[in-house]
Amino acid sequence: MGSELLKGFLMLDMADEKGALCGKMFADMGADVIKVEPLAGCSTRAIPPFLDDSPGPDRSFYAVAYHAGKRSVTLNLESADGRELFRELARIADFIVESFPLGHMDQLGLGYDQLSEFNPRLIYTSITPFGDRGPGRDYKTADIVSWAAGGMMYLMGEEGKPPLEMSLPQAGLHAGAEAAVASLIAHYPREIDGVGQHVVVDMQACVVSTLMNEQAMPLLHGDYLRRSGIFTGAIGGRRKTVFRCKDGYISGLLAGGAYLPSTNATIEWMKEEGAAPAWLTQQGGLKSLTPAGFMSATDADLRELEMAEEALEQFLMTKTKKEIWQNILQRRILAAPVATVADIAGDSQLAARQYFVEIDAPQLQRKFTMPGPFAKLSATAVGPAGPPPQIGQHNRDVYCGLLGLTPERLVRLRAVGAI
Repeated sequence: MGSELLKGFLMLDMADEKGALCGKMFADMGADVIKVEPLAGCSTRAIPPFLDDSPGPDRSFYAVAYHAGKRSVTLNLESADGRELFRELARIADFIVESFPLGHMDQLGLGYDQLSEFNPRLIYTSITPFGDRGPGRDYKTADIVSWAAGGMMYLMGEEGKPPLEMSLPQAGLHAGAEAAVASLIAHYPREIDGVGQHVVVDMQACVVSTLMNEQAMPLLHGDYLRRSGIFTGAIGGRRKTVFRCKDGYISGLLAGGAYLPSTNATIEWMKEEGAAPAWLTQQGGLKSLTPAGFMSATDADLRELEMAEEALEQFLMTKTKKEIWQNILQRRILAAPVATVADIAGDSQLAARQYFVEIDAPQLQRKFTMPGPFAKLSATAVGPAGPPPQIGQHNRDVYCGLLGLTPERLVRLRAVGAI
């Protein structure tokens, strides 16, 4: 599935896991993305899980997923020959994305200011932990640091216990996606005046952007933000939003305000099947769900709500996710089954949109099913254009074919450890 959207544009991808998604998105849109790797390969190749649980630079599913459609060259930036070779690549590049520590590329003579002198069209995107100014500009990061510094970690966990990190690293994915968008935003004025620019992505700010209404809720409700299991917010106490059912879990909420019609529909369903306690169907029941009670619920009101949640879970335990989903749709209830990986793989909606694609990995003699394009365009294809590359697989194609180096020079560069 090749794309024509960015055909003819060249990106040098030097980002690790803090920005691997950026280059992947460009490759999916048809750009020629060259993964510039150290001689031993990018650190993303060491991220598990691995094929057959056997570690190896070409066996990381992370690398398979995020490098599909890219080309790979090896380059030693610590050597003078390697740095000169990178400059030659930068002369013809349209985009560069990197995630080195702030100032590292400048010290090598490969920063934006230096490269833009001979390639003023260059869009140079730096993914940084905390931006390029301020007291935290030189701080280092890991996913857990970005997740914590951006505020999202505070929302996760149980009240009275320490905050928790999300089980799968997320900050780098947000940063990579925003780096791709920001690079294309910079591309628009370049098409008008022919001048590129330096784009700086702040991972902390990327995480802060995910907080959405959580930032405003304490101000709106006159309360402080509290952790409460998987639901967080200033809504007067603990709220249950995940309920067990016969074959898994259901996400839903008993609440007032805009949720009240859904709550009433849920109670009516329980009543039809004889599963609703009498007090739950009485006039004035669940006082904490009324607009007034929402803000001034007493301990007794909240205990009543907990009893209602317990009754709902006992009811759902008699039904499968499929049965519940059919009633959710029919009764217009604000809830959804919690999908497992197997559910997602077999999801009929995703299948109808051809979300999953098959990628060939010849070096592993395997084919992999992986997520496809991030968007569907009516007239232009988007999606992986090829398999994930092996380390340095395209050295000859890029250095000899693209830059015009002779095979003899390539041999010399390899001999001195430049590539």
